[in-house]
Amino acid sequence: MTAGLDTPPRSARRRNLGIAAALLALAFLAYALVSGWSEIASYPWHPNWGLLALSGLVVLLSYFVTGAAYVAVVESLVEPRPERRRMLAIWGVSLLGRYVPGSVVMIGGRMEMARNRGVPRRATLAAMIYEQVLAVGVAAGCGAAFVLLYGHRGPAWLAWLVVVLPVGLVVLHPRLIGPALGRILRRVGREPLPQVIALERVVVLAAWYLVAEVTLGVGAWIGVRAVGGPAVGSVVFITGAFLFAFAVSMLVVVVPSGLGLREGAFALALAQHVPGSVAVALAVASRVEITVVELLAVGFFALIARRQ
Repeated sequence: MTAGLDTPPRSARRRNLGIAAALLALAFLAYALVSGWSEIASYPWHPNWGLLALSGLVVLLSYFVTGAAYVAVVESLVEPRPERRRMLAIWGVSLLGRYVPGSVVMIGGRMEMARNRGVPRRATLAAMIYEQVLAVGVAAGCGAAFVLLYGHRGPAWLAWLVVVLPVGLVVLHPRLIGPALGRILRRVGREPLPQVIALERVVVLAAWYLVAEVTLGVGAWIGVRAVGGPAVGSVVFITGAFLFAFAVSMLVVVVPSGLGLREGAFALALAQHVPGSVAVALAVASRVEITVVELLAVGFFALIARRQ
């Protein structure tokens, strides 16, 4: 872990808070599943294994698109450009750190692995800031479109927060992100970057992340459709609902990978078309599928890293 990123007591408090929040969210989901078991058992489940396999492939594709987008961010900040396969492998392997509350392990691990490949820690930290703002901002934009298209979903403050979040993308304007990155890097004992990403390039990267996240949302829709049948909703509805849930889960960074929160928000939207307990079961099944695919992707990226 890089010195200055977090002090041990603060990191421990954040980790404990994240674990507690995740356990609480999971407890509510478990209660919903147990209390509504008769409703779940009576639902006409007809799994389509072909569609489920297709869903896994589409979700896997989304990881490669997202990883390629991150590599493009790094290439926009570093000269000479690092080898793409190595950066893609580092990005993929570091994903395991997302399951540690606060994502400190992912940040420190990615910075150290990239440093061993010639990328300064400050450049990796800046790239990860761009990555997070782009990922959350684009997902929130899709979530905002979902709210506007399909109306009120959950607490009013939550819906409006997701609508407002895409505005945060303006911080990536060079005149704003430059001074902000300078302050962050000085705070952790690093020199400021010699350059930031030009606005035109930021727009291209945002479009790249949009493709990646919509691909993930479509993969989630195919998976939910394969298990829950046509009653779950259209591809536009499910993709929007999934990205809405993703944006909501990213608001609480202490929870590892948004565990429990994403499923709750996703189930809230799915419940518009299927019984509540069934919606929870579908949301949990979607998490399980995506986690399995993510672990397969990490294994593939680790294999790439070993062969280099």
